[in-house]
Amino acid sequence: MSATVLALVASAVFLVRLLPQPIRLARTGSAAGVSALAALTSVLTTTAWLAYGLWAGLPVVWGVSVVALVPGIWTVVLLRRDTTRNDVLAAGSWLGVQVVAAAVGLFAAVLAAGVVVTQGPQVVKSVRQSDLSGIAPATWWISVLDAAAWGAYGVAIGDAALMGYGVVLITAAAIVLGRIHWTRWQATRLAMAESLI
Repeated sequence: MSATVLALVASAVFLVRLLPQPIRLARTGSAAGVSALAALTSVLTTTAWLAYGLWAGLPVVWGVSVVALVPGIWTVVLLRRDTTRNDVLAAGSWLGVQVVAAAVGLFAAVLAAGVVVTQGPQVVKSVRQSDLSGIAPATWWISVLDAAAWGAYGVAIGDAALMGYGVVLITAAAIVLGRIHWTRWQATRLAMAESLI
């Protein structure tokens, strides 16, 4: 498969991945288990990828980033009531790190770490909470495809930031999906036990 085809597939999968979560938030109004910090850092990182794509001359990267800002900002707006002062401060710190990294020539390395910063808060919240009913599982199943597609594109063009993105995202998806499965299984078990009493 050519690098161009990989880039187009990766772009499409990435954009589809961004839709289930805001749709679920808008439909249910429940943000249980959803990390507002992850949404904030995701918008900041998407903006950084946009800048990187322009700088590196990768139209597929900056183009998809422009489109990705729409569901990203939508998610932030839907989570505004659940966003804390600490979330805003942490996101501001991430913005500062990105600006400094760009100034000292470490932008690609920070972008590779960006997937940890964008997905990490959701992984942590998923591990710490037992009510994950606000999380859209489809987002995380599509994340597996997203990680594979962008990782393959990174390998094809020799881009370490994209390869790192793939590895970290697939790990985050496995953890979040595992926790969703576990909490649902626990809730079912508890309901069955209560029905026997």
